[in-house]
Amino acid sequence: LLVAALLVIGWLRRGDRSRHLVGQLERYGPRHVPAPADAEGRVARTAVGWAAQLLRSSNAEQGLAQRLDLAGIARTPAEWALLGGCACLVLTATVTVLDGNIVIAALVGFLAGWLGMRLAVSVRIARRRAAFSDQLPDVLQLIAGSLKAGFSLPQALVSVVREDTQPAAGEFSRALAEARVGVDMEVALEGVANRMDSDALRWTVMAIRIQREVGGNLAEVLVTTVGTMRERAYLHRHVRGLSAEGRLSAYILLALPVLVGGWLFASDRNHMRPLYTTGLGLLMLVGAAVLFV
Repeated sequence: LLVAALLVIGWLRRGDRSRHLVGQLERYGPRHVPAPADAEGRVARTAVGWAAQLLRSSNAEQGLAQRLDLAGIARTPAEWALLGGCACLVLTATVTVLDGNIVIAALVGFLAGWLGMRLAVSVRIARRRAAFSDQLPDVLQLIAGSLKAGFSLPQALVSVVREDTQPAAGEFSRALAEARVGVDMEVALEGVANRMDSDALRWTVMAIRIQREVGGNLAEVLVTTVGTMRERAYLHRHVRGLSAEGRLSAYILLALPVLVGGWLFASDRNHMRPLYTTGLGLLMLVGAAVLFV
């Protein structure tokens, strides 16, 4: 199982590296024909097809695709689910070698693998949204400058996309694409705000709507909004700096039981065995998990 999982992960990573290299070359030369599907390996393609069918049957493909898109992960839902399954198999094999109990190893491996893959996507989404919030004041400043130069709002957004500062450029490119097929610009920008969970962009869209209804200088409104955002960001960083010591203490206190428990499990397994083989031990584990949360 361990060897099979590592082989599938290797095939998928090889295909990802190939797509990355092709994308890099296309930036400096003519567009190339995509590599045939046989280059990724027949076994890997068959496994991805099975994973896709499983996701469709459980109605989980659309939700996973949306989360991967939010996280900026260039994987299909089937490939990501297959990687998660391989990670679960690797963890199961590792725990089986350490403990010898296949039932406990399967439970621990699949639970840890599923939680790890889900946590990885959640962390990527949070980082992407944080990067968008950090870039938003500069983006609005650029839009305000373009409006002062005589450009319209869609033209100003085109200049933002041409800057290619990710993830802001990609999200505003999505809004422009929706506006070109007939969606109102405010609605498209509000969709970006909902995807990025950005209250600042929601306020900006509200300001644009008010300006369109009552008139006024949109560039000045955006400049005022940018100043407010910068002050809020400064206050947020100041609070995080003041609370850094307390947060670090919390991280250490949360990590200590896990690290000490892992060390005791590796050094004296018989001492830790009653913790997960008896009813009282399992009850203590459940209580510890509740206290962690």
